[in-house]
Amino acid sequence: MAIIAASSVLLIFGLLGLSSLAQVVYNLFFHPLRKYPGPLLWRASGLPKAIHLLMGTYPRKAVEFHERYPGTIRVSPNELSYMQATAWKDIFGRLLKNEFPKDTRFFGGDSLSNDSLSAAPPEAYARMRRLFNKAFTNTALQAQEPLFVRYADQMVRKMADLSVRDTRGGNGAINLVDLFNFCTFDIMADLTFGEPLRLLETGDYIPWVRLIFFGLKFIVWRAVLSDIPVLGPLLNALTAGPLQKKAREHMRFAADLVDRRVAAAQSEARWAGDDDNDDNDDKDHKDHKDEQGQGQGQQGQQQGHHADGKQKKKDIWSFVLRHAADEKGLSRPEMHANAAMLMIAGTETTATVASGVCYYLMRTPLVYQRLVAEIRAAFPRSEDITLSGLAGLEYLNAVLQEGLRLYVPGGSGMARIVPPGGAEICGDYVPGGTFVTLDYNVAYRHSANWSRPLEFIPERWLYPDAPEFAGDKKEVHEPFLYGPRNCVGKNLAWLELRLLLAKTLWHYDLEMCPESNDWIIQRNFLTWEKGPLMTRLIPVVRS
Repeated sequence: MAIIAASSVLLIFGLLGLSSLAQVVYNLFFHPLRKYPGPLLWRASGLPKAIHLLMGTYPRKAVEFHERYPGTIRVSPNELSYMQATAWKDIFGRLLKNEFPKDTRFFGGDSLSNDSLSAAPPEAYARMRRLFNKAFTNTALQAQEPLFVRYADQMVRKMADLSVRDTRGGNGAINLVDLFNFCTFDIMADLTFGEPLRLLETGDYIPWVRLIFFGLKFIVWRAVLSDIPVLGPLLNALTAGPLQKKAREHMRFAADLVDRRVAAAQSEARWAGDDDNDDNDDKDHKDHKDEQGQGQGQQGQQQGHHADGKQKKKDIWSFVLRHAADEKGLSRPEMHANAAMLMIAGTETTATVASGVCYYLMRTPLVYQRLVAEIRAAFPRSEDITLSGLAGLEYLNAVLQEGLRLYVPGGSGMARIVPPGGAEICGDYVPGGTFVTLDYNVAYRHSANWSRPLEFIPERWLYPDAPEFAGDKKEVHEPFLYGPRNCVGKNLAWLELRLLLAKTLWHYDLEMCPESNDWIIQRNFLTWEKGPLMTRLIPVVRS
């Protein structure tokens, strides 16, 4: 019996081996993508890419391969990676009804995806996007200026507090990554839920935020391992319960905050309605109100006021809730899912860019000196720093553009799937079912697209016609993505980045601690896994 059992096991492994060998031969010599160049093992099997995704090193390997092989390359048996500017339009620029679907391994059937902007079906996405577009216009965000400035000033004060408490031999060193995260999470929570998470106040993360960081990494691990025969189903069986529990915790926390915000809005509306009824019954009060209206003019009508004269708070939901009761509005599950999505997409990404820009500034003294000179000359006092004033600082904007080139938050980007029937991408027909990616980490650092691609040179954005930078293919640079599903929070990100960087550099000079010299060498799990960016703060002395 033992011999029969052993023979059965050997037979099974033999058949699996033959099947794997046949698959490798097909991938190399008969697959529809066989003409595309790429490393041999990666064209033969999906295992090499899976290993590097699990280790967080795939973006680094992708840069290496694209420098070795020209143009489009094959990074897995059924996946193509692009670095050409035309791929933006060909892959991402299509109408929603004709779009390439997102990779369902990363955007699955959970409610956070399908009920939110991240992966809602086209019709639902278009409806939701129209609502959120209004909340993220420059005009709407400018109206929130006191909120942004308040948190930026609180961040600067917290920097001073932490640099005193966490001294290293007299050098007030702090972790800039944490401070930028605290600030962006508090801002987005206030915009999304009407109340902050108080990270700046406590100087620490709450469990929900730590869960977000862990969740991004686990999404990658689970997506990769789910494709591996036997191991994938086993992993899903073992982790389904714990993962669903964590997902429910994340959604429940966001849902509770949203429900509180909606309840407050409904109470506010009922109160306003009662006041209106009183006005109809009280002629004297109505006349008095009319007199007030003459004095308040348009501003009062646009901002909205309570009966006691207090201005109503206008956050993201003040735009969304206008249509809460009709078919144009969001359902309650959609509100919950979008709030949870915004707390992921609109926080850590901005803090990532701010941290990366500060790292490159500290590594390039000439750029640093020119930037601080521009900021400090433009604003004699900290309270003079305004959103409109920052938008006009040319070198600050160029520095941020260069930061968004060399340190884009998403790493290598997410794949789309060519629909049945195939499509033309960069002049070549690609069969349906193929995974295709414009790898922006590659595209923004490739020698075919940029002069001196790995150097931090903001001047390339100021002097595009200079001979040295005339060959730069700036049309490839789309850090907020391209097409109908581009980033809804682009205006918010620009506003926050300008403000956080300007406030920091107006108050302090930055000096990198030696242990952070190699900070930029990082792993990637949907976003960069950042270690502490330990920085010494030197208060600016003014006459």
